[in-house]
Amino acid sequence: MKINTVKKIYAVWVYVKDLAESRKFYEDVIGLKFKLQDGDWIEFDLGQTSFGLLQRRKGDSFESQKTRVMFEVGNIEAAENILRDYGIKIIGDLRSESYGKLLTFEDINGHWLEFFEPT
Repeated sequence: MKINTVKKIYAVWVYVKDLAESRKFYEDVIGLKFKLQDGDWIEFDLGQTSFGLLQRRKGDSFESQKTRVMFEVGNIEAAENILRDYGIKIIGDLRSESYGKLLTFEDINGHWLEFFEPT
Protein backbone atom coordinates (compact mmCIF):
# COMPACT_ATOMS: atom_id res chain seq x y z
CA MET A 1 0.00 0.00 0.00
CA LYS A 2 1.22 3.54 -0.71
CA ILE A 3 -0.01 7.10 -0.32
CA ASN A 4 -1.22 8.42 -3.67
CA THR A 5 -2.35 11.87 -2.58
CA VAL A 6 0.99 13.71 -2.24
CA LYS A 7 0.66 16.85 -4.38
CA LYS A 8 3.65 19.09 -3.59
CA ILE A 9 6.28 19.93 -1.00
CA TYR A 10 4.42 21.82 1.70
CA ALA A 11 7.36 22.71 3.91
CA VAL A 12 11.08 22.25 4.38
CA TRP A 13 12.63 22.84 7.81
CA VAL A 14 16.36 23.20 8.25
CA TYR A 15 17.89 22.97 11.73
CA VAL A 16 20.66 25.53 12.28
CA LYS A 17 23.31 26.33 14.89
CA ASP A 18 22.95 30.12 14.72
CA LEU A 19 19.59 31.53 13.64
CA ALA A 20 20.78 35.10 12.93
CA GLU A 21 23.82 33.97 10.95
CA SER A 22 21.71 31.46 8.98
CA ARG A 23 19.05 34.07 8.23
CA LYS A 24 21.74 36.36 6.84
CA PHE A 25 23.09 33.54 4.63
CA TYR A 26 19.68 32.66 3.19
CA GLU A 27 18.73 36.31 2.63
CA ASP A 28 22.05 37.80 1.48
CA VAL A 29 23.61 34.90 -0.41
CA ILE A 30 20.66 32.78 -1.59
CA GLY A 31 18.31 35.76 -1.99
CA LEU A 32 15.26 34.41 -0.16
CA LYS A 33 12.63 36.90 0.99
CA PHE A 34 12.10 36.98 4.76
CA LYS A 35 8.50 36.29 5.78
CA LEU A 36 8.35 36.03 9.58
CA GLN A 37 10.15 35.16 12.78
CA ASP A 38 8.53 33.57 15.82
CA GLY A 39 11.04 32.85 18.56
CA ASP A 40 13.47 30.21 17.28
CA TRP A 41 11.68 29.90 13.92
CA ILE A 42 12.29 31.95 10.75
CA GLU A 43 10.26 31.47 7.62
CA PHE A 44 10.96 32.67 4.08
CA ASP A 45 8.38 33.52 1.42
CA LEU A 46 8.52 30.92 -1.35
CA GLY A 47 4.90 31.04 -2.43
CA GLN A 48 3.06 27.82 -1.64
CA THR A 49 6.04 26.09 -0.03
CA SER A 50 7.17 27.01 3.46
CA PHE A 51 10.95 27.14 3.90
CA GLY A 52 11.95 27.60 7.52
CA LEU A 53 14.98 27.69 9.78
CA LEU A 54 14.70 26.26 13.28
CA GLN A 55 17.31 27.09 15.94
CA ARG A 56 18.70 24.08 17.77
CA ARG A 57 18.33 24.43 21.53
CA LYS A 58 21.42 24.87 23.71
CA GLY A 59 22.78 21.48 24.64
CA ASP A 60 21.27 19.71 21.64
CA SER A 61 23.87 17.90 19.61
CA PHE A 62 24.07 19.32 16.11
CA GLU A 63 24.99 17.30 13.09
CA SER A 64 24.11 18.62 9.70
CA GLN A 65 22.37 16.14 7.48
CA LYS A 66 23.14 15.72 3.81
CA THR A 67 19.52 16.27 2.85
CA ARG A 68 19.36 18.14 -0.42
CA VAL A 69 16.97 21.05 -0.90
CA MET A 70 16.61 22.24 -4.50
CA PHE A 71 15.84 25.84 -5.49
CA GLU A 72 14.91 26.74 -9.07
CA VAL A 73 16.90 29.70 -10.47
CA GLY A 74 16.81 31.67 -13.72
CA ASN A 75 20.57 31.87 -14.38
CA ILE A 76 22.57 29.12 -12.73
CA GLU A 77 25.95 30.35 -13.98
CA ALA A 78 25.38 33.77 -12.36
CA ALA A 79 24.24 32.03 -9.16
CA GLU A 80 27.42 29.92 -9.17
CA ASN A 81 29.57 33.05 -9.51
CA ILE A 82 27.83 34.65 -6.52
CA LEU A 83 28.36 31.52 -4.40
CA ARG A 84 32.04 31.50 -5.32
CA ASP A 85 32.33 35.22 -4.48
CA TYR A 86 31.01 34.42 -0.99
CA GLY A 87 33.42 31.50 -0.64
CA ILE A 88 30.59 28.95 -0.41
CA LYS A 89 31.67 25.31 -0.72
CA ILE A 90 30.60 23.91 -4.11
CA ILE A 91 30.04 20.14 -4.25
CA GLY A 92 31.26 18.82 -7.60
CA ASP A 93 30.81 20.76 -10.84
CA LEU A 94 27.89 22.43 -12.56
CA ARG A 95 26.06 19.54 -14.27
CA SER A 96 23.97 19.57 -17.43
CA GLU A 97 21.22 17.00 -17.76
CA SER A 98 18.53 16.59 -20.40
CA TYR A 99 16.01 18.34 -18.11
CA GLY A 100 18.28 21.21 -16.97
CA LYS A 101 21.41 22.30 -15.12
CA LEU A 102 22.24 21.48 -11.49
CA LEU A 103 24.71 22.89 -8.98
CA THR A 104 25.14 21.43 -5.48
CA PHE A 105 26.67 23.41 -2.60
CA GLU A 106 26.67 23.60 1.22
CA ASP A 107 25.04 26.21 3.40
CA ILE A 108 26.88 27.55 6.43
CA ASN A 109 25.56 24.65 8.56
CA GLY A 110 26.73 21.91 6.18
CA HIS A 111 23.30 21.22 4.63
CA TRP A 112 23.44 20.38 0.95
CA LEU A 113 21.49 22.72 -1.28
CA GLU A 114 21.06 22.63 -5.01
CA PHE A 115 20.23 25.19 -7.66
CA PHE A 116 18.27 23.96 -10.67
CA GLU A 117 17.78 25.75 -14.00
CA PRO A 118 15.30 23.94 -16.23
CA THR A 119 15.99 23.65 -19.96
